[in-house]
Amino acid sequence: MFSIGNILIVALMQVGVIVAGVLASGLCHKIRTNSGIAMPHAAALLYDYGVLSFSIPIVWTTIALIVLRRPQMADEVKSAAFWLGVLLLLLLLGFVWHADVSPWFHGEYGMVGD
Repeated sequence: MFSIGNILIVALMQVGVIVAGVLASGLCHKIRTNSGIAMPHAAALLYDYGVLSFSIPIVWTTIALIVLRRPQMADEVKSAAFWLGVLLLLLLLGFVWHADVSPWFHGEYGMVGD
């Protein structure tokens, strides 16, 4: 289960979630500023600093590959490093959902506009 291919698949899925989240927050920004509606805090955070979140898959992939390449590491540690990446993927997905999708289903909240 714990191989370089699986690490790369999870890392690419993390990058895909980040890209989709940043693009969706840009769309949210465009729609809400044209409508004069305040931008939600989480969407504004993702819109302004979403590019910095690319460090998450880079750091996780580096650590996971270092753990994989060390022969003295136990299999449990290698498995934990892999499942940490899956957990990070789920957390990213949850944050993107909270920032970009849930404001359309709930009441208006967000930062005070100009």
